[in-house]
Amino acid sequence: MDRLKATVIINTYNGNQKYLLDSVNAIKNQNNVDVQLIVSTVKNDNSIFTLKDHDVDLLINDKPGIEYQLNNATKKIKNDWWCYISGNDIMEKNKLYTEISLCKDNNKKICYSAYNVCDENMGFLYKKEFFEYSFNKNLEGNFIHDAALINTELFFKYAPFNSKYDNLGFWNLWLRIGKSNQEHFLYSNHTDFNYRLSNDSRHVLRKKNKEWQKKEFNERIDMLSEFGELKGKYAKNNK
Repeated sequence: MDRLKATVIINTYNGNQKYLLDSVNAIKNQNNVDVQLIVSTVKNDNSIFTLKDHDVDLLINDKPGIEYQLNNATKKIKNDWWCYISGNDIMEKNKLYTEISLCKDNNKKICYSAYNVCDENMGFLYKKEFFEYSFNKNLEGNFIHDAALINTELFFKYAPFNSKYDNLGFWNLWLRIGKSNQEHFLYSNHTDFNYRLSNDSRHVLRKKNKEWQKKEFNERIDMLSEFGELKGKYAKNNK
């Protein structure tokens, strides 16, 4: 097999250091891909000490922020393909090679795949599957996970991530691309990473906080309104 090249970005801030190391090691052990790993963290974060002896491009930001850390990290991308992954999650060994190969073979620019949902100890719970891309379906909800592979040249046509709304940067990116270029997206049913479902996962905490849910729902409506008529549950709740 010919070796490929890709960049992976991890955002981290006040994260679990063991999980972070597990994620970093999985990325560095990708099959048949030379990986540039960028870890975007914040000054005084524990990850700076954790990763001091690891072969990563460590970016130390002056303040935390999901899109802020990502936008600073993407400026350091060196390769033609890149993806994000959480410092809690574990890549499958063939994720990058498989997805880059699929994109090249099918003349696509973005590949999103199925993934395994696991417990805190990475015990398998179930496989999360999706479907072929549709811009209209994407307006009803975001089914493209943040760890999707994207062509770097395409990304920079739409960069930076929109930081107006909390944690909606990737969904906003997919919609901006999909509005005029649905053909760039490819779905693969192979499993590309293992998602760690822990008690401090964002969506687990959100389910326990009604005010957070309401705020996030309203932000989604505001973001989606930029793309035209609201659809699905967002249209129903906005009448």
